[in-house]
Amino acid sequence: MVLILGAGLAGLTAADHLDGADRLVIERENEVGGLCRSFREDGFTFDCTGHLLHLRRPELRAYAEELLPGGWLQLERSAWIASHGTLTPYPFQANTAGLPLDARMDCLLGFIEAMRTAQTQPLAVVPEEQPLHPELSFLKARPEAAPDEPSFRDWIDRSFGSGFARRFFVPYNTKMWRRDLDQITGDWVSWSIPRPELADVLRGAITTHDKAFGYNPEFLYPREGGIDALPRAIAARLPQDVVRTGCAVEALDAGRRRVTLTDGETHEAEHVLSSLPITKLARMTSDLPPELAEAAAQLDHVSIRVVNIGVRGEPVNPGVQWVYVPDSELPFHRVGFPTALTPSMAPAGHHQLVAEISERPGESSDEDESLGATLAGLVGLGLLRDPEDVVYARVIDIPDAYVVFDRRRRAVLPKLMRFYIERGIIPIGRYGTWDYLSMEDCMHHGRAVAAWILESRK
Repeated sequence: MVLILGAGLAGLTAADHLDGADRLVIERENEVGGLCRSFREDGFTFDCTGHLLHLRRPELRAYAEELLPGGWLQLERSAWIASHGTLTPYPFQANTAGLPLDARMDCLLGFIEAMRTAQTQPLAVVPEEQPLHPELSFLKARPEAAPDEPSFRDWIDRSFGSGFARRFFVPYNTKMWRRDLDQITGDWVSWSIPRPELADVLRGAITTHDKAFGYNPEFLYPREGGIDALPRAIAARLPQDVVRTGCAVEALDAGRRRVTLTDGETHEAEHVLSSLPITKLARMTSDLPPELAEAAAQLDHVSIRVVNIGVRGEPVNPGVQWVYVPDSELPFHRVGFPTALTPSMAPAGHHQLVAEISERPGESSDEDESLGATLAGLVGLGLLRDPEDVVYARVIDIPDAYVVFDRRRRAVLPKLMRFYIERGIIPIGRYGTWDYLSMEDCMHHGRAVAAWILESRK
């Protein structure tokens, strides 16, 4: 038997690709999807914060189209930055034309100086990730960080210069990660933050760019029903007895691959696949050595408070999908506009705003305070005309939202993952591997681990 802990994208994709094998998916919530879920109230559909499907692997694009034939919209990114009293296109570093002249000059001169410095004083090299399993290439981790390895702040300064750092990257990321950026390692940013060439930066300071930057210039989103149309479509392909919802894990004996549920029921498995946050898995593992349990407790993350708002009337900025907000005086760092993805997310004549507030664990403020500050901030930015137009509001909290990449993670994670892998417990997904992954990456984990299990049985 293959026991799968968690019915998010990684777990469900694994179960689907284990067709014909004896498998069981255990999910604590009453519905599938993990954080890739949606909720529906008063005619509005809200996702548990933004989820967009970026697909680089042809086999996963084919899988997605098979799951929802004709059910996807192919969209082009319309992301913006609210700063210096205006909106400029994403990414900031290639689109400064709309900023005041002094801001543009500050960014340009800083970028040129950073290029000059990089030629004579290159940053120390970040070591490559090392495989943790001989046949599962997605299971990998970097060695401990060397004393001279650049921090995220170092990477920002050397990649973009002091102007871009001061006017966007440092305030935005400090607000997002809720800590000094010198505490964050620079080993996670290469695929997610585009670094343009000098010609791109110069052109973007003069005129509007038509060049796409970054990993997500195009993406898929369901025509109807919100992002949970994807996990629900996967679950619908599985026999009814394969997925058990409303059922939580109480304990794990890793050496025996034995899982105890909160109702006392136990299961022993040939393989256990876990997309549970590895920090939570560590707390429930009865045979985890004390030193590893103590180390696992040091793995850090930020939580996200999501303020979901339904609004009467048309949006102030039609077509804008999301906006980054670096201003430290405002509570939220990002605002999404789901009806810019598909109008089916709201009743006719209405639209939505979704504001995300980053928090360190345990520092949440009162929900009413968060809502009030968010509405005031949205009006101040010109993203909401009048709070009187708000017809729906709901605040939700996502406890484990973004993994913090720091030196402790680099020291702890390889040892912790090896403990589980050596005992046939395979971490998968964003939180199982404690990584910064896309939806596609999570589906890839599930597909790859299923293929490995089936191959090992031949």
